[in-house]
Amino acid sequence: MEKSDNKYRLLDIFYRVIWDNQVTAAGMAQNYDVSEKTIRRDIDVIRAFLSENRTLVGNVELPFDKQEQRYKLNRLDGLSSQELLIILKILVGSRALDKESLREAVDRLTKCANNTGQEIFRDFCKNELDYYCAVRKEEGIDIPKLVWKLEKAIQKGKSISIVYEKLKGVCVDRNLYPISVVFSNFYFYLLACRSDIEESAVIYYRVDRIKEVREGKERIPVTLEKRHQLDDARLYNQKMFMGERTRIRFCYTGPSLQAVLDRFPTAEVVCQDEAEAEVSAMVEYSRGTIMELLQQGSWVKVLSPPKLVEDIRKELQKIESLYNDDL
Repeated sequence: MEKSDNKYRLLDIFYRVIWDNQVTAAGMAQNYDVSEKTIRRDIDVIRAFLSENRTLVGNVELPFDKQEQRYKLNRLDGLSSQELLIILKILVGSRALDKESLREAVDRLTKCANNTGQEIFRDFCKNELDYYCAVRKEEGIDIPKLVWKLEKAIQKGKSISIVYEKLKGVCVDRNLYPISVVFSNFYFYLLACRSDIEESAVIYYRVDRIKEVREGKERIPVTLEKRHQLDDARLYNQKMFMGERTRIRFCYTGPSLQAVLDRFPTAEVVCQDEAEAEVSAMVEYSRGTIMELLQQGSWVKVLSPPKLVEDIRKELQKIESLYNDDL
């Protein structure tokens, strides 16, 4: 198709307004060596297409901004600035993406929004990104691509084989039945069962330590209902450490009971007065449970089970010994 062809010009204008959200009649007329009147007729054709094909393109308009003298694509059912702000805050707070990946994601999100406040929002994004600091991850791992590949295997119900780098740098091969991919405490995790172990419990694999993924031919021999049951492991887990399901009880005397309840999704308040609240929660008891409770400092006193009380006591003694050595 020749550049001078009317159809080519129409497609070019349409692509430009989709990508840049705006075009000027003067600029397009100069680019194609035609009159502005011709470009305005092209715009009318595009407007008619948008109006007659709302089921295909959505609630989209191409109005003329008199103040800026340009046509701007307006997605009336696109993301609002408020919604974009919330999404950005979550992305920034997660620190999951490197700065460049986050910048690209923000740029694409902004183009998907309606026009209201877009320029102000871009300035706001710039300020956020100037102070953004991503969590350090294994180099050379494309997290979005890897998460997408894992999610596709899960949706297909297919087994996978992975090469996984353990904490001490040793790489191991694992044949798995993937259950879900979740995000927690700055990292993405794959929840999966070992295919070579009968009645395997759910195991957590940090996605940025997965060096290779191969989709297997075997279908996951676990019903969808059972997979949902296994997926609920995230409700009982702290900081992605595995353990046995255990009920714990503790007293909380801090200023924000809700803040500590949010860290234990299964938590229930047994009793409460002005001074303290007694909390009960079902957890996968592990090192993660100890870390989560100690994070609350002296606001938390563990009541049961006895093993947890003893483990907390030992941990506190170890911490104290680190500082006693300096005296």
